[in-house]
Amino acid sequence: MKFSPLLLFLCLLSLSLPAQLRIGLESGLAFSQYNDVRVPNGEEEKGTRFSLTDDFSPEEPAPFIRLELGYLIKQKHTIELTAAPLILDYKNLQRDSINFAGTTFTGENITGRYEFNTYRLSYRYRLIRNPKISLDLGATLLVRDARIAITQQELQAEDVDLGFVPLISFAFNYAPADLLSLLLKGDALVGPQGRAEDIFGGILFHFLDDRLQLKAGYRFIEGGADVQQVYNFAFIHFIDLGLGYKF
Repeated sequence: MKFSPLLLFLCLLSLSLPAQLRIGLESGLAFSQYNDVRVPNGEEEKGTRFSLTDDFSPEEPAPFIRLELGYLIKQKHTIELTAAPLILDYKNLQRDSINFAGTTFTGENITGRYEFNTYRLSYRYRLIRNPKISLDLGATLLVRDARIAITQQELQAEDVDLGFVPLISFAFNYAPADLLSLLLKGDALVGPQGRAEDIFGGILFHFLDDRLQLKAGYRFIEGGADVQQVYNFAFIHFIDLGLGYKF
């Protein structure tokens, strides 16, 4: 996702509105609790249902990176862009064979890859604001660029999914001390064909008159879809460290 057009718009907007720009970068380690897959998942045609975590050997924990660009207007309205790519690799299939995306894999040297890249545009309104507590609530439009691939030397099959998902967005901040606050923040929604949750809980340390923030905590992504094309539900844990700066 290209941030420059929106960044230019936000900079022009700041000339007429009291606002604050924030850039955040997060990184750490990710590992999956479960990651179950079946492709295809139709009534007449079904692939093998297998687990990337249990039937393979996960190459985890895996590094990740996450970039956020936020804009707070009049201490009430938050506009936020997020880019969160994620790649998890799995090796050494422990089953005799699997049928995935119309291809049967049998034998040795079978590996898997799970890619879940998301790009989000969020808006939140500040419902509560006082020196210790703030509560924001709004919505997120998530662009999901997902890919599951199975490879055996020259043989490869994959399932690719590019789609848009609306989510509820929230952020709760509690500051028990001047230089310390507790943050619970995320996007989530449950529907008839699946669900999605991306939630962070952790501690923020504030420096330089609150312009610089250090973040440490735990994040999880859980959810998936049960549709004709694919059955995939995953639960991924993150040890999350971050750095933010307010302009």
